[in-house]
Amino acid sequence: MAILKRHSSTDSDSTKTSAAARESSAVVVASLSDDMLAEIILRLPVDSVARSKCVSKAWCATVSDGYFRRRLPLQLSVVYFPDNDDDASSRGKALPRFACAGSAAGDGAGIGLLRDRDLGFFPFLDVSVVCDACNGLLLLRAAGTRRFYVVDPVTRDWAALPPPSRDPRLSMLAFDPSSGSPRRRGYHVVNFTGRWHDRGGEVEVFSSETRAWALRDAEFGVPAASLSGSVHFHAGAVYVPASDPDCVVRMDVAAAEAGGLACAVAELPEPADGGGGDGRLAHSAGRLHYVATDGALRLKVWVLDGESPAALQWRLKHAVKLGDVVELRGECGGRGSEARFLAFHPEKDAVYVWSAGKLQLLEYDLTRKEVTGAWAFGEGQKNRVVKTWLVPSSMYLSDRLPLADGAHVQQC
Repeated sequence: MAILKRHSSTDSDSTKTSAAARESSAVVVASLSDDMLAEIILRLPVDSVARSKCVSKAWCATVSDGYFRRRLPLQLSVVYFPDNDDDASSRGKALPRFACAGSAAGDGAGIGLLRDRDLGFFPFLDVSVVCDACNGLLLLRAAGTRRFYVVDPVTRDWAALPPPSRDPRLSMLAFDPSSGSPRRRGYHVVNFTGRWHDRGGEVEVFSSETRAWALRDAEFGVPAASLSGSVHFHAGAVYVPASDPDCVVRMDVAAAEAGGLACAVAELPEPADGGGGDGRLAHSAGRLHYVATDGALRLKVWVLDGESPAALQWRLKHAVKLGDVVELRGECGGRGSEARFLAFHPEKDAVYVWSAGKLQLLEYDLTRKEVTGAWAFGEGQKNRVVKTWLVPSSMYLSDRLPLADGAHVQQC
């Protein structure tokens, strides 16, 4: 009995000690100043930051503060395809997947992890195809129908759009999370119906703010067949590189809601597809950039200078060999030597390159001329990244991204 009593006393002491420790921890947390609390939360992954809102009213107020959210780092995300000869990808049936990046060493020596986001919360995944992806959102369409869905893989929100009046030939998603307040951020879906005429065509635009489609006739200013599939969206406008002539077409999709779809054409500094390469448009520090790669894996970056339309001109800003960015493996032209430009950093002179030889996503600082970050999938995973973007972490902390009527949310 003495032994039993002694054990019981020990258990009681342990319980009291644990309770005292919890109470002491609660007192320490409660005593933290707002600045100290913010510095702690800033060092958490974005998922943990979102969950921190549930800890207490004080934590919720800190995470909801606009100044705090502006200090959060950008969130790096990718769309990729599994690259395994044993799975459905070898038969062209693999679905694209979505992953978010963990932190990587600032000097590029450490390797961050690209963590897959399960899309199983979206109930129509098996019967849908991914039409496009833009700044953290996915556009899906039920195969053989006019049913479209917009999906946020991080917040696990999704929305069913009303059907358009025309069958689309090409569909693209336009979303800019850096524009406006979290409550005002919206997106557009742009459908090219395939009804072309000499230098224009019919376009149908959906707005998440009006929750309606608008059918418009657009004058591109160039033959419709010359438009490329490499589309960029920024501040309410869609930018599309074109050939014959080599130029960029700017379409103001936000104006489609008011009855117009104004288009403007600007000459490109270099052919969009010269030398078997690729031309892409991007915004960084609020200015339009043109990034071109050629068959010899040379990358050039131009920026559009000038204050007035008459004074606008392209200036070559950087030129680099992708072979200097990544250590290429294999014979020239083989899979091992593949290195693809994916994205431009929205705030600084840095590009993101996918190295098929290293199976890594690399951040390359064009000013310092060095790799400043690297990310990879888990060991043994051979995947192919096709799209990359960086968006404000605050996009994933809003109570609800304004999707549309019929929006759904799946709790994690």
